[in-house]
This record gives sequence, structure tokens and C-alpha cells, in this order.
Amino acid sequence: MKSRVSAPDTPADIKLRGLLDGDQLRSFIVVAGAGSGKTTSLVKALDYVVTRHGAQLRARTQQVACVTYTEVAAKEIHADVANSPLVSVSTIHSFLWTLIKPFQRDIAKWVRSHVEGLIHEIKEKQKNYTTRTRNTTVTKDKSDLEKLGAQLRLINEVKRYSYGVGSDYAKGILGHEDIIAMVPDLILSSKLLKQIVASKYPYIFVDESQDTFPKVVEALKSVDAQVKGAICLGFFGDPMQNIFQRGVGSIIREQGWERIEKPENFRSSTRVLNVVNHVRSEADGMVQVSGRSPEERNPGEFFLFVLPADDQRSERLERVRDWLGQHSNAGSWDADSANDGEGAKILMIVHRMVAKRMGFEHLYAAFHDSGSKSLKEAFDEGNAWPLRPFDEVILPVCAADSVDSPVVISTLRQSGGVFNDEVPDQDVRKKLALARDAVAQLRETVAKGGPGSIGKALKLALTANLISPDPRLSVYLEPEGQHAEIVLSTETKETLDAFMACNVGELSDYFRYIRQQSPYSTQHGTKGAEFSKVIVVLDDDEGKYGLYSYEKLFGIKELSDTDKRNLTAGKESVLERTRRLLYVCVSRAVDSLALVVFVSDPVTAKSVIGKSNIADGASILTEADLAVF
Repeated sequence: MKSRVSAPDTPADIKLRGLLDGDQLRSFIVVAGAGSGKTTSLVKALDYVVTRHGAQLRARTQQVACVTYTEVAAKEIHADVANSPLVSVSTIHSFLWTLIKPFQRDIAKWVRSHVEGLIHEIKEKQKNYTTRTRNTTVTKDKSDLEKLGAQLRLINEVKRYSYGVGSDYAKGILGHEDIIAMVPDLILSSKLLKQIVASKYPYIFVDESQDTFPKVVEALKSVDAQVKGAICLGFFGDPMQNIFQRGVGSIIREQGWERIEKPENFRSSTRVLNVVNHVRSEADGMVQVSGRSPEERNPGEFFLFVLPADDQRSERLERVRDWLGQHSNAGSWDADSANDGEGAKILMIVHRMVAKRMGFEHLYAAFHDSGSKSLKEAFDEGNAWPLRPFDEVILPVCAADSVDSPVVISTLRQSGGVFNDEVPDQDVRKKLALARDAVAQLRETVAKGGPGSIGKALKLALTANLISPDPRLSVYLEPEGQHAEIVLSTETKETLDAFMACNVGELSDYFRYIRQQSPYSTQHGTKGAEFSKVIVVLDDDEGKYGLYSYEKLFGIKELSDTDKRNLTAGKESVLERTRRLLYVCVSRAVDSLALVVFVSDPVTAKSVIGKSNIADGASILTEADLAVF
């Protein structure tokens, strides 16, 4: 694959290169619209720093740090700069851990303070308990306080802390959430640590900056403020693509910083780009322009359907695809061939709408309808820790041709479970025999499926030592086991209870969806991706998600009093959140785009939408048009 380094320069690339040329380092923000080649500009900037300042970096044993969102993105970016040893590309968690890992005393102090804070929090809560509340929670509180007390005693014996998926302080293990909470706090409170960060990484570039945790941005800015002129801190992102609630959104430009806009769009056809700009126009005012040469530009297509929101949505959506297949110039809109570039990708407002159609509705409900907010978000992003044993071990060994398949042995070796050297008094032959029997039983359990089969499969795999699960999952399954001191929140237990009651058969469809192997997705799931033909389904009623409302955005439904108060106070409202989702959604389309709006009153909705910018001369099609067809 051709490296992005060789891509033609845009005005933003030239301006950025001029900024990186000087000996006096300056920080900056690159605001790049959808389809603009933001990552290309990031890669070109990394390459230029290595080319221009590589000798100086080597002499001082320094590196350029590039922080990105996923491991996959990190590998791609590093490959684009020829895997240069002068460039350190990592996820935010890995980057922060690299910074703090040598400071074990500071880590130990933070862990002790954190555990003491948890104890204080429980005791403060107890003061506000009513008689009824006290009766239902006192037993859990007592157990949690005992576990936290044990942690305080055991952390005195921890010689060195390491970074894992989940926390077990008594064994010196920190989890993802600890890293995000701990490292920014330590940077903000230590002048020495700020100086060390700047000395090691005089250039720090942050990709997808709009989704970066606010505290991380604050910590990095504090480094820049302390060593002004000795560090180049660069944020590459687009506030309009901030669709995760935890992200910082817009990066505020500090005094002396440069702001560089990249408005080109190299992805979308003329008609689609027109819709993209209409959606964005009432937000930050950036107008995107086609980055394609005149001879490469494609006029494209845009269709808008307004249909009844009733129990025949799925049938109507099929008819929309059939209609488009007959009336569009883009060929088939069949969903089954969406990932081959032939059919259409179907985007929906929330995962629940997809889960209902693909058959993992109960699994979705387990993570969404009660319990842990962090697990809910991780489920939507495809990286929830309770799912990992199925993704990495259970489903692969069950999908193998037989229990004797090389895939089974390879998978178990990688899992670090049954072949773990810490398991005593078992030679390899005996381990293989026990593993074979356990896998056979596991395959039967998964094949049978049914309610509660997820819990059965997990317990079987753990008992047989086929998996090495997250410590939090271990303590849930074996409360008196090796991770007995870990405290699980009530919300986490609720989620795990619901998860264990689910059918293991729903997992395959969920993973197929998360990996973009189905015709369906959501705006969250396709961020950064592109498809030739896109159908966007806008349905407030089926979405049942109060954070977003397309009917309010289009003016079909009136704003609530809360919405009005938020707007008056300058706070984020349902309109901004929904506009960003719609922007991400429509900007996925390369050639052809269709919006399908399901509403209770199609006649009124058609009239209102027809007066909005998004329609912009497009014919609004209704049930009657589909009926004629």
C-alpha cells in the first residue's frame, strides 16, 4: 500500500510544514472536516519532523509522540512513516503508561489515596441512608469495606505495579480506567514530570483530538504552558465528529497557538458534499470544498424519504432499497453486498435498532438497560472486557473443525490459560488431555445455546483454565478466588448478571456487526469509514434515545423546556448532539446518499423538511411513491 507521506500537499500541509520548520517550537490545532485526509496530514507532519529534525532528536535520544485512538490506527500510522524508531505511535492508554511507568513510588501513593477515597466515599454515603436503604445495602457495604481494607494492607507488599486490562491493586495491576484517572492527575501536580515529558517528547501529536479525554488534554496543555517554546503540541481533529460523550470536543486555542483549517473533502460526490455542508453550516461555519480535480468530480445522488413510523418499518426499508435499485444511477442498493462495495451500507441512530434486526437484542439490553455506564460505552465500541473471553478463546475453539484442530491448540496457547506455567504438577500431555475434554464440553454448551448459556460457557471455561479473564470477571465468577479483594460496583454486577443470562448464540451476530461484516451500522460504528452508497435511517421513536432527536433538529417536534434552557445558557443541547451525529453519518457516503425519515405524521414532516436546507431542491419521496413503484 502506498504511504500517505507521498500524497499531494494541501494548503494546510504547507502551512503546517512551515510551522514545524522553525527552531522555536509552537503548538497548534488542525481542524479537518470529514473526508479531508486528516490522518494524511498527521503522517506527513510526522515524516517532516523526522526528516527535518531527526539528527537533533537522535543526538538527544528524543522521539516524536503520536497518540491515536486504536491499536490498528497506531500500526497503520507507524507503517506510513516506515516504522521509524524516532516516532512513537500508541494509544492514549499506552502513551500515558509509558510516561508514568518509571515513577513507581508516585503510582503507589496514588493507588493508596484512591483506595482511601473509595472507603471515604462509602462511609459518606452511609450517613445519608434512610432506614430502608440501610437495610438493603449494609451487608454489601460491609463486604466492600472489608475488601478495600484488605487492599490497603496488601498494597504495602506490592513491589512493582504493571498495566493490565482490569484493576487488582492487591496484586499490583492497574486497569485502563486507572491510567486515564491517574496519569493526568500526576502530570498536573508535578513540575518535574512535566519537564520529563517535554524532554522525552519535544513533539506530541494527538489524533482524533475531539474524542480525547478532557483531563488528558488539560495535562498535555499544562506541559506546554510550563516549557513554553520547548515543545510542539499538535491536536488533529474535527469537533463536528465528536460523537462520544466522554470526548473533549473542541480544543480551545491557547495564546500563541496556531489554528489550521483543512476544509477539503476528497471523499464525497458534489451532491453528497452539498448535504454535508448544509448539516455543518449551522454549527461552526466551516464550508468544505471538493478536493478532487474537476475531471475527477462526480455529481452523485441524494434521495430523501419520509415514511410512517409503524410496525412495518423493516418492510418499508426493503422497498426503499428496491426503489433505489430501479431509480438510482448507482446500481444495486442490496444490503447483503454492502461490504463488497456493491450494495448500500445502512446507518441507524443507535445500536438498539441494529440489535433488533440482527438478533442480539437481549445482549444489547444486558449492557444498556441497567448497570454500568462504562460497560455500556465499551459494548458500543466493541471492547467490553466481559466479552473478551468469547472473542479471543471460546468462540474460536467452538468454531474450529474439531476438538483436535490445530486452531484449538494455538488459541489456548495464546490465551495463557491451560498452558500457563504457573499451573503446577501437570505435564504437557496431561494438560492437552484435560483441555481436549473441556473444549469438547464447551463446544456442546455453545452449540446448545439458550438463555443462560453465556454464564454456563464462561464458568466452564474458567473452571477448566481455558481462559485468563479480566480480574473483575474472575471475582464475579469466583468470589473467593485469587482476585477476592476486588470490589465490583453494584452497577457492574447488574450488567454482569444480565450478561450471564443471555444466549451465547447472540454473540456471533454482535461481533459480525461490530467488525463491519454486516450491512448495518450506526454513526458511531462507521466513524472514519466510507461507502459508495449509504442509507441513513432516522427514527426517534425506535431509537428511544433522549440524547438525540432528528425531529427536533428538523423542526418537526418542538424543543422541550430543558432544551430551551440549555440553548439559552449556552450549554450543549439535543440539537448540537444530533447535528454532529447526522454530519458523521451523511459524510460516510462517497457517491450516493439516501435519508429515510420515519415519523408519526409524514404529511407534516414532509412539509417541514421541504423548507429546510437539507432538502435543497431534492424530491421528497413518500409512501405513495413506493406504492406506485
